[in-house]
This record gives sequence, C-alpha cells and structure tokens, in this order.
Amino acid sequence: MFPKIAAELTEQEQRIIELLAERLSNREIAEKLFLSEGTIKQYINRIYAKLQISGDVRTKRRQLIELLTAE
Repeated sequence: MFPKIAAELTEQEQRIIELLAERLSNREIAEKLFLSEGTIKQYINRIYAKLQISGDVRTKRRQLIELLTAE
C-alpha cells in the first residue's frame, strides 16, 4: 500500500483505493468486494474527504491517481 495514505484509511478503504488504482469502475469494485455500488460510492467519498480531494468525479480520480503515483 501507499504508506502516507494508508495511515489515514481503514483496511477496507485501502482495498478500495488499490482497486481504484487499477482503474476499476465502482461497479467492478462492488462485484469484487461483494458490496453494493452505493456502498462503494460512500467509501470513495469518505476516502476523498480524508485525503482532502475535491472537484468533479474525473478531477477527483485524477488527483487520487496522482497522489498514489507520487508515493
């Protein structure tokens, strides 16, 4: 995992962020983790809030990927 980010996230949030880094869609992540797509969206919104990432969906994803690759 990404050390600086991992300290701020729960284990489930870390798993989701790893799947986001693989560029999976919310639906694909939900299927992989046996959760609803709505639950995944809630987790992702919490991740963005914890990491202070804002903007529209594309901007948030881009900022998250940039943050992950900067580690």
